[in-house]
Amino acid sequence: MLKSIRAKIMLAILTVTMFTAGSLTVVFYLRAAEMIEENYSGILYGRMQQTVKNLDESLKEIYYVNMKTAWDEDVRNNAEEYIRTGNENSLENIAGLLREYSREYKDINSLYFVFPDKKMAVTSEEFPVNKQGIKGERIEELEEIQERDSFPVLVESLVHEGSSFLSVIQKVEDDNGEALGYVAADIKERAIYYEYLEAVNDEKITRILLVDGNNEIVTSEDYSDLGKTFPEITDHDVPGVEGYIEKNGVISFFSRGSFSDCGLYLEVPKKEVLSELSQMRLFLIGIFGAVFVAAVLLALWLSRVVCGPLRSMTGTIEKVGEGDLSLRTEVTTADEIGTLGKEFNHMLDYIEDLIAQVIEEEQQKKDAELEALQYQITPHFMYNTLNSIKFAAFLKGEKELAGLIGDFVELLQASINKKGSFLSVADEIHILKNYIHLQDFRYQGSFQVEYEISEEAYRCYIPRLILQPLVENALLHGIDIKRQTGKIWISGKVKEGELILIVKDNGRGMTEAQIRDLLGSRAKKTKGLSAVGVPNVKERLELYYGEKGGMKYDSSSNGTIVTVFLPAIYDIPEEGRKS
Repeated sequence: MLKSIRAKIMLAILTVTMFTAGSLTVVFYLRAAEMIEENYSGILYGRMQQTVKNLDESLKEIYYVNMKTAWDEDVRNNAEEYIRTGNENSLENIAGLLREYSREYKDINSLYFVFPDKKMAVTSEEFPVNKQGIKGERIEELEEIQERDSFPVLVESLVHEGSSFLSVIQKVEDDNGEALGYVAADIKERAIYYEYLEAVNDEKITRILLVDGNNEIVTSEDYSDLGKTFPEITDHDVPGVEGYIEKNGVISFFSRGSFSDCGLYLEVPKKEVLSELSQMRLFLIGIFGAVFVAAVLLALWLSRVVCGPLRSMTGTIEKVGEGDLSLRTEVTTADEIGTLGKEFNHMLDYIEDLIAQVIEEEQQKKDAELEALQYQITPHFMYNTLNSIKFAAFLKGEKELAGLIGDFVELLQASINKKGSFLSVADEIHILKNYIHLQDFRYQGSFQVEYEISEEAYRCYIPRLILQPLVENALLHGIDIKRQTGKIWISGKVKEGELILIVKDNGRGMTEAQIRDLLGSRAKKTKGLSAVGVPNVKERLELYYGEKGGMKYDSSSNGTIVTVFLPAIYDIPEEGRKS
């Protein structure tokens, strides 16, 4: 165990320096490896997706050609004639039509028409044109595949025995819905590999294969894989999601076509991807060695400079560590260690002052909480009392008075309630109607209010008490109550993702200076329903929505129009869910 302060300082400096250098080296290396892996994987996956897209487009074209052939009237008529009369000319006509359709797209190897009852097929090839004596179980297999799969699947060719093709099969029916036969379009396995898979293959890829919708291998670099299931080759199932993932040192890629349901699978050993890092490893080892030598020299010098003065501070620091903050260290040097001693003493002074300040603040906080608790009024007591008065008025036949008290209770709850900062426009209008009902009673019907809110606007969510301060401002400072001709229009609509709310009155209007003073003021209201005034509305809109939310005033001698605009949101924002 090290007992020398100098040795400990040296060990600490070396440990910290080498740990830092080692950590940075490892982090840099891992980050570089991660970037190389991610860059390679991203590029390869992009090429892979493009290949799958091109293959999908090709198979889509083949599928459309096959559909056109199956629905061709001449093909159907010749097939019906051959089935009915056995006329060989009908077969020649079908073969000619198949050749014409097979030339419509380059990736089609051949088209053939299968007559199930005749156990024969007509092809688009020069030889054989007709294939006789097809086994019944092969035709039954073809029928089962057609019933089960509309998209390309791997099947053994009915014409070329021992060969397998990626085929698109379509039933041909007469006008009564009876099956006349089947049209099949074949694509050669090697043609698919060299046309599409070879384009994405490189020297780092160790496995590349294409599976059909049944997860049977359609083509692979290894021809012996053809026709096998995915787990037989890879020891695991087809990946459930598209993308790439690294597991057990192997990066697996998978992408499936949206139309054909064919999937392309690649495997790349991670070590192959990171093989380019060998030169970087040597470079980082050299830097680490140089840092180690520099750290040793630095540790020797610093330990010699620091150890002497530090011994004199040890006793004081130990006692301060035990809780005696009244001690101070003796400063004997004017260098950094002396400065450290002075700052240590200053720190002790500051800590003592800070502790005393914290104790005083905590006491003041407790006193304030106690005083606030003594003057707190329970909102439920006010609601229950007002509701009791409401029902008493209702029982005595004062329905209008009971309704007014009920409106006031709801308005009071909306103003005091702190559960949620947002509510729907429908709820805001309900609160606003309660307020207007009370003001209508107060001013004895001296003004009228009209509403024009769209159904889509009703479903939007806005900060609570946005409209009430605007209507209150119109009543107090806008319309002339004495003339009893005042009118307020309240409208709302959604346009291009933006909610627009408008409060309009036919009052005396405002000057530009009055509008600037109103919107620029930050003073709280001292009158009215709540402390939520017009400047508060403007500040909240800017706080919640930034440049996307705000309000503007347009005023003349004919009245004032206040327009509030904010994003149309159909669900409660996260900050509005807090209770």
